[in-house]
Amino acid sequence: MKLQWNFGDRVLNLPAAALSAGADAAQLHILLLCAAGEDAEAVYPTVAVKDALSFWRRAGVLAGEEEPEAKAAMAHPAAIPAAEPEPKPAGKLARADEIPTYSAAELNGMMDRRRSLRVMVDEAQRICGKMFNVYEVNILIGLTDYLGLDEDYILLLLAHCMHIGKTGMRVIERYAISLVDGGVTTVPALEEHIRVREERHTLEGKVRAMFGMKSRSLTDSERKKIAAWMEYGYGEDVIRRAYEITVDTIHEPSMKYVHAILDRWHAEGLTDLGQIDRKLAEEREAKTAATGGNGSFNTDAFFEKALRRSFRKPEETNGGQA
Repeated sequence: MKLQWNFGDRVLNLPAAALSAGADAAQLHILLLCAAGEDAEAVYPTVAVKDALSFWRRAGVLAGEEEPEAKAAMAHPAAIPAAEPEPKPAGKLARADEIPTYSAAELNGMMDRRRSLRVMVDEAQRICGKMFNVYEVNILIGLTDYLGLDEDYILLLLAHCMHIGKTGMRVIERYAISLVDGGVTTVPALEEHIRVREERHTLEGKVRAMFGMKSRSLTDSERKKIAAWMEYGYGEDVIRRAYEITVDTIHEPSMKYVHAILDRWHAEGLTDLGQIDRKLAEEREAKTAATGGNGSFNTDAFFEKALRRSFRKPEETNGGQA
């Protein structure tokens, strides 16, 4: 295929040896930046640029001697003092920035020894829709080399992060560390975490609409209540029934009252709307028999019972959203 080049006002000339040097994407990009007279260190960490330039010198693409400290490090790698690792509590990561920094040569070495890592990096770039720099590859490799996560886990995590808007690799690193810290270390555990998170997000949206919250953020207390409702196994239909009872009684929405009702139903072993409606009907019939035919539902008595364990009586509360 014949190509027509548009050189514009600048042209890059590179030795043909660069084609067969076996460079990775970052090393090639650094070479192009340097050939164009650009500052590669504005794009990549200094150590990555130095490693790349050392690679190109060894490949015969660049002339001249390596910097003295680079030659000494290659000849006597043990001479580089290793930082004393900080003690970590069992089962927990000590800090949010635990993943170590690898040189470009180390990253290449790991990917050469374990070809699946290179495949993972290529697929990760496709998922994220961009070419990674050395810093981003460092984090990606660190997730498996240091945290012990397998490639399928990392790719699933990346796809999930792209879906929820966590696109920065540093943000993804912290998210991954928090998952590991919480015991989510296998693909099935991550799949379950994602499922629960998405269900909670969906339910939160429905609750927000139900309570007329519009665009305001949920408070921590409200999120905890919704999470508890999910643990109870209650969906939108059950929550709406508790919401209707609340509004019929105090004439305004209140997550505190709704939570008290749902907490009571859960304590009584009621698991779905059918059971709940039958229970309400039984209470209404019992009330009818006790009042000699007055079958109206005594909501004051209902709330007295519902709120007894955790809250003050309805007349002593302000009926707020919290």
